[in-house]
Amino acid sequence: MAADRLQIAPSAISRQIKLLEHQLGADLLTRNRLGIALTEQGRLVVAFAQGTRKEVEHLKAAIDDLSELRRGVVRLAVVEATVDRILPVCVSRLRQKYPNIEISVAMLGTHQVAEAVLRQDADIGVALDPPLRSELLLRMRWPQPLRAVARPDHPLWQAKEMTLATVLEQPHVLPDRSFGIRTLIERSATKRHLKTRPFLEANSLGALKTIAQASDAVTILPPECILREEAAGQLSTLNIDDPILSRAAIDVITLRAPALSKAATTLLAYLRRAIADHRL
Repeated sequence: MAADRLQIAPSAISRQIKLLEHQLGADLLTRNRLGIALTEQGRLVVAFAQGTRKEVEHLKAAIDDLSELRRGVVRLAVVEATVDRILPVCVSRLRQKYPNIEISVAMLGTHQVAEAVLRQDADIGVALDPPLRSELLLRMRWPQPLRAVARPDHPLWQAKEMTLATVLEQPHVLPDRSFGIRTLIERSATKRHLKTRPFLEANSLGALKTIAQASDAVTILPPECILREEAAGQLSTLNIDDPILSRAAIDVITLRAPALSKAATTLLAYLRRAIADHRL
């Protein structure tokens, strides 16, 4: 009997059935001298209960998968400076251990990265000097002092001192105003009563590097995004004597609440390690 299998008194089971019948407004069982049988309504309830039990089992299995990182989804919003080295290293290491975690990456400007995290469109943001609001939590700061960038034979390298004024006296190209790089350049220029007059603005750091390689243009970029060109002898860089530009950093940010998923927390740890391995 059901009461024996469930180790519940028959009277308690009868009360629960009566209560359910009352709630549903239908008889679930027929009772006669031959015993008890399900009504049509009763068969519907049994089918629903069996389906619900299977769904609960699937839910428990899905929770176990997430808890053990057999699967999960992480959304990143990053600036372009991270995509040549740090992001590939981080993702490659993560997938070696957790191949079923899905990662979505949006490449945005600094302010857009912060907004994506605030809107919860991204779990983790990586940006150069993003606006840090009270809702955002700074997880890590990676120094990236902005440098003058030009061809190795550019006459700029003959200057006695490398200041922002020295750089801006040259024909120059700059990131557009969606970039944290440009925000810092404008802040420093305003403080020193300088004007930025780029003959070209771009929303792509790759475009700025290509133009600097092919012309007499100078630009200002973080060192992380020009390592490949510098190693190949295509571009040269020099520190700029400027307290604002020299304090530039790439920040890793998340929301203060809610808490990150286990998959996002794990990816954050791998991101920290990748950055730590590639500090200047």
